[in-house]
Amino acid sequence: MSEAYALPHNNLTSGPADVYDAQPSLSPVERITNTFLAPSKTFADVRRNRSWWFPFVLMALFGYVFSGAVLTQIGPVKLAETSIRNNPAQNERMQSSSPEQRAQTLRYTAAGMQGTLLALPVFILAFGALEALLLWAGFNFLLGGSATYSGMFAVAMFASLPSILRSLLVTAVVFAGDPDAFNLNDPIGTNPGFFMGLDSSVFLKSVLGSVDFFSLWILLLCAIGGAIVARVKVSSGITLVFSGWLLYVLVKSGIVAAMS
Repeated sequence: MSEAYALPHNNLTSGPADVYDAQPSLSPVERITNTFLAPSKTFADVRRNRSWWFPFVLMALFGYVFSGAVLTQIGPVKLAETSIRNNPAQNERMQSSSPEQRAQTLRYTAAGMQGTLLALPVFILAFGALEALLLWAGFNFLLGGSATYSGMFAVAMFASLPSILRSLLVTAVVFAGDPDAFNLNDPIGTNPGFFMGLDSSVFLKSVLGSVDFFSLWILLLCAIGGAIVARVKVSSGITLVFSGWLLYVLVKSGIVAAMS
């Protein structure tokens, strides 16, 4: 065995050594930059060090930049009005309600949106925990990998870093765009569904809305990172992650269409 493969395996997932074990350790900043430029280097380092706090802090900070811009420039009430208007089923119920019911619905919707924007760090952690659970189960039980849950949680955190760029783009739209047209549920045209009208097929609009540039980027990073940390083939990881995503999109879109 070469000297590079004789590295100590403390704090690593168990499994046969491979080329990723030979990579030198990265600094916290290098782990962030390499997520965008050379993700395999970041996820190889995650094998040695499962620390996830730095990407979480960055996402929380930029998330609050986005939240602050939305709440101050547009406001929760206008956000709620636009959200209801862009949901045909909810808009129809709203129009058939009494003035008191409409005011109550608008108030509750606005409060929910404001609460969500203010609690972004909690949602980042919750989504990361669920994503890590799915990755851990999929890579270990379906692909025979050897990942730990903590390792997959770190993968989920680093893989979500492209959301920072999305937050910056949405913030720019908030300041440069029309406040009356801003839809918090689909704020920028990074998916084909964004360009479909309200009279389009609900199922098709939901499916195409899921084919989002940033979502696909994050999924690809999850596939690469999950495969490296679990010590399985990257191609197998890509197949697993995108097959699961496709199933989720079809089920979700079917439910949305049935409820519309």
